Amino acid sequence: LAPVTTGTIPGEEVGIARRLLLALAALAMAGTSVELALERHWDDFVKLIPWFALGVLAVALALVAYRPAARRIAIARVLCVLVIAASAIGVYKHIEENHKAGPLDYRYSETWESMSSAEQWWKAATKAVGPAPVLASGVLAQAALGIIAATVGHPAVRRR
Repeated sequence: LAPVTTGTIPGEEVGIARRLLLALAALAMAGTSVELALERHWDDFVKLIPWFALGVLAVALALVAYRPAARRIAIARVLCVLVIAASAIGVYKHIEENHKAGPLDYRYSETWESMSSAEQWWKAATKAVGPAPVLASGVLAQAALGIIAATVGHPAVRRR
């Protein structure tokens, strides 16, 4: 490997890096779709939110991947920020579901009520109780950040 002396990446390599970031985002989206389907994650409205978020990410990805322009990139970034917010809410909802399961857990059924609130929430957040995968929703944020990263310094934005 040749050392980089200028601190910049030639244009062609930047384009490859952008496409790779978008491909990683698409892969994360596909994997999340499969995981949600395998978990039958659609029983109520709250469980449909990640499906909507995936749809929003698909729109953002298309806006950036196909004929990107400054306005399309700006819209994609806003959509990604909304998905990041939904992802954070999803992480919280998973922790909350685990917390609700605390008194039912065989290891803690006798002691749950005597634990401090901080200890209960810690057990829920670290998945010591409950079935919900706490960080699963974070994949949506990762995909959104990949799309945003692919737009940083984009020529369509710089031309403006």
